[in-house]
Amino acid sequence: MKFLIAGYGRFGRIALARLNASFPDMQVFVVDNDQEKLREEYPSGSIPIQTDIVSFLLNSDLLEMDDYVIPMVPFHLAASYITSKMPNISEASLPEEIVPAVPNPVRTNFSNLLVSRANFLCPDDCSEGETCTITGRMNEPLYDALTAIKVSKFSVLVQRSYQILPGVGGYPFRELTELLGRITVGHHLVVTSCKCHAVITAIERSM
Repeated sequence: MKFLIAGYGRFGRIALARLNASFPDMQVFVVDNDQEKLREEYPSGSIPIQTDIVSFLLNSDLLEMDDYVIPMVPFHLAASYITSKMPNISEASLPEEIVPAVPNPVRTNFSNLLVSRANFLCPDDCSEGETCTITGRMNEPLYDALTAIKVSKFSVLVQRSYQILPGVGGYPFRELTELLGRITVGHHLVVTSCKCHAVITAIERSM
């Protein structure tokens, strides 16, 4: 198993440092399209690759099914992979009924919605325990709550983000590819969610 850090901004750097400290013998790909970011000194075992991350997921023979993808890019990586991989798919308008049904929604454009259990800035080393490390409250995991949401004319497809280390989460590449098999003709809400935060993208597949 290897790790793939998708994006090498502030949080990508944090992820690499923590992965290197906890798994010094694990191979880590660091993929970013910005050449300047990839000129830096990297820990042993990490491999910087300058390319578009979606293209890498689509075309690279370096990535294996059990490798973990760690999204650190400012867009919904799972949704971008799906819309680039499959024919006759485009982003769609979010159904209005989803907005009041989720906690602390923030629309970023017509098709994307950010969701969070928190109405405050979370620490970047949150351990995602049984209770919130700030409020002490116990909440239903957001990925379970979003899986259960019913939206007319839309199916809800949730890709869970698993915590690897405090502040570092991702999912096996295998699960992302399996998500493709659930995209039928019609409307879907593609969701990537950890226990407390999520991003939702509306898509449509035509005939």
